[in-house]
Amino acid sequence: MNTSNAYIASTLLILSLSISTTEASVAPFQPYQASLFATNTAIPNATNTSLTRYPSYGNQEKYNSGYAFYVDNDLLVPGSDDRDYTGGLALTLSGKRASEYWFSLDTALSTTETLLGLDTVSRGPGRRQLHSIEFGATAFTPGDVESSDANQNDRPYASLFYLSNTRHHINHNTKTAVTTTLTVGAIGLSVAGSIYNGIHSTIGSDKGEGWSHQISNGGELTARFGSSRQQVIASNYSAGSSYEIKTLAQGSIGYLTELSYGVTGRWGRINTPWWTFNPANAKYTEKSSTVTPFKRTNDLFVFGGFSSHVRGYNAFLQGQWKSSDVSYDRNELNTIIHEAWAGVTVGIDSKTNISYFVRGQTSEIKQGNGDRNPIWGGVVFNYSI
Repeated sequence: MNTSNAYIASTLLILSLSISTTEASVAPFQPYQASLFATNTAIPNATNTSLTRYPSYGNQEKYNSGYAFYVDNDLLVPGSDDRDYTGGLALTLSGKRASEYWFSLDTALSTTETLLGLDTVSRGPGRRQLHSIEFGATAFTPGDVESSDANQNDRPYASLFYLSNTRHHINHNTKTAVTTTLTVGAIGLSVAGSIYNGIHSTIGSDKGEGWSHQISNGGELTARFGSSRQQVIASNYSAGSSYEIKTLAQGSIGYLTELSYGVTGRWGRINTPWWTFNPANAKYTEKSSTVTPFKRTNDLFVFGGFSSHVRGYNAFLQGQWKSSDVSYDRNELNTIIHEAWAGVTVGIDSKTNISYFVRGQTSEIKQGNGDRNPIWGGVVFNYSI
């Protein structure tokens, strides 16, 4: 077992033990007390599923259901080095408002769904649609950030600033959910190096001296469309201990072009719906998630999972149309990438929960100094309204 997988496995074991030892101190389970939708029409015949523990559902999505803030950084894992996927920040706003902002991409996303025949997935009994919008930034660095030279034997500097809109199509009757995301942004902006060095100067870490050699230096527009389908394959919900296991198949085209399949699960005191929990959807900083107004006080669970990707294109390594000082050809990169994660979620109050996770993946680069298995950590703050 390589270092990243061993660390993830040990972290999951430790977190599982912490759930067992602290379970008695957690407040007794309470039924959900918040409404997801503005109206209050119940779904009939919801027996023998987790829906019996959820609030009534209506036809109109709440205008503002909450927000989430994500921080990813390799420094959040003890003993890690500042390299590869070095970090990212993202803010997600959920609710109908995500489709109504003047800068929203929801109309373009809707058009894309129609062209691909996905516009019918929210129609019919027991089906609902939710929206979210996300703003974020992602950064990648080579192993040696103190050198100002272009290192042809390591991964290049790379960055992304993006805006994305996501639609969550939920089928309560079949316990499936289809998620579509449209992202637009810019790679190679010079401000990425300024922000990176500003943060590292503040925390006393080494500055990146080679940002002038980043992919598409000077800036270049980019985009990605992704679609995924998650399916609950096993679950049990009770006051003391619950669990969920889901599969997820997904594909994307754009600056990351790939097909993926994964399995994810969580165990403990679960007080949020299965379709709000989708760590397998993450693409580095991009989480493509949604925040829902459910009572979260009793959330205390561990989670983990793995996925495999058949990757055809990665702009953060291969570049786009602009010439880059350091880049890789497709045949220099691995086509099959494996990924695994583990973490814990804790409910702070009726509106807030916090998650910590560790994530790792196999090397994207076949040989050279860039042939490493990166690992990073993340913290997620969810606040529902």
